[in-house]
Amino acid sequence: MKPWFKKTFAVVLMVLGFISITVFQGPAHAQAELRRVVSLKDLMGEAMEKNPGLKTKKYEYEAARAKVIDAWLPEDPMVGVDVEGQPDLFNFDERVNNEWMIEQTIPFPTKLFLRGVIASKEADMAYQQYKEEERSLIWHLEQPYYELYLANKTVEALEENQTLLDQLFKAVKARYESNQAGQDDLLKIQIELSKNSIEIFNWKEKAHIQEAHLSHSLDESLETEYVFMDFAKRAPFIYARPDLDKAALDKRPELKALLIGIERAGAARALAHTEWLPDIVGRIETRRFRDDSPDEYDTFVGISVPVWSLLKGAGGKWKSSQEELKAAHEMYRRMKNEVLLAVHEAFSKIKAAGNALNIYETSILPQAKQQVEVALSSYEAGKADFLAVIDAQRTLKSTQIEYHKAVAEYEMGFSDLRLAVGDDLGGRNP
Repeated sequence: MKPWFKKTFAVVLMVLGFISITVFQGPAHAQAELRRVVSLKDLMGEAMEKNPGLKTKKYEYEAARAKVIDAWLPEDPMVGVDVEGQPDLFNFDERVNNEWMIEQTIPFPTKLFLRGVIASKEADMAYQQYKEEERSLIWHLEQPYYELYLANKTVEALEENQTLLDQLFKAVKARYESNQAGQDDLLKIQIELSKNSIEIFNWKEKAHIQEAHLSHSLDESLETEYVFMDFAKRAPFIYARPDLDKAALDKRPELKALLIGIERAGAARALAHTEWLPDIVGRIETRRFRDDSPDEYDTFVGISVPVWSLLKGAGGKWKSSQEELKAAHEMYRRMKNEVLLAVHEAFSKIKAAGNALNIYETSILPQAKQQVEVALSSYEAGKADFLAVIDAQRTLKSTQIEYHKAVAEYEMGFSDLRLAVGDDLGGRNP
């Protein structure tokens, strides 16, 4: 081999090595950066600062609050000069006099008052809508968090089941090779292994979807993986349904916003029925003559004549404001019913999941594990049919998954209840 060829070949190998490092190590490093070890509490604090939807509600509230002062104040005064006696349009030297004027229109006092009340109520409504968005954002973090818990725990149960199936496969294979078991047993266990691997893959994809939901609320890359440092231990459910109903009516921000909306609609109706009241116009004039005559002062006070405002009111404005008030009342009643229904649904969900968890923990889970141990040892001793082992294994797998599902439903029920009530229920948030 010629020397120049050896050098060229060495250079090519170096380039290929560099490319392989860049291509294969680069994405792995990037994936490592997208893996986050966090707690749910930390994510909540982060979402409060970064979530676009919550920012929108906050800016809308601040915009509404900034409009309140404007609503309390009248329109700007008018200042002007009247040049009298000009022989030509632009000949100011031959004028007779200059008339200086300042004029202010003062709306009837109830108009300014009610406009200020309406603006204040709109700002209060925007604030409650902002607080409702906070509650909703927390819910949109908690729900995928518990769904992710379920997916991860299910994968753990399936991987544990995979280990059990591998153990069972070895036992069946040994019996088959010693002519103590038929080929059908070997095929059945292989099928179970394949089905279990499919379930593991599917649940890992479900876990990714829940991580994507978390990233969506956090305005993060949807490729981010989350490893949670802790999971809140199940707390006893100590609440009575009537107390939760009362708390929801008192604390739910959306209901507060609608109650304020009723007050706003009432002020708007009062404004519509009093808008015909006359405005006061005041004007002060001073006239300065060219021939050094003494200055003159004039004052003017006038009131608006409510011709068109009365026609507007009688033509439908008064009725419109009355119907808007009725609509506000009905909207509150509808939301009140929906909130109470949500409280009852969450309450029942928690009670049902809690009851299931108690039974799973005290009897079903221990019995399912014992059943597998007995069936496997009996099969290895040639005292039990293979189908009994498969059935016991399936029962344990489904029991473990159903148990973790009940845990997730219990916690998601608390999350639903916090959203429905509009309160963290004494710090029940993780």
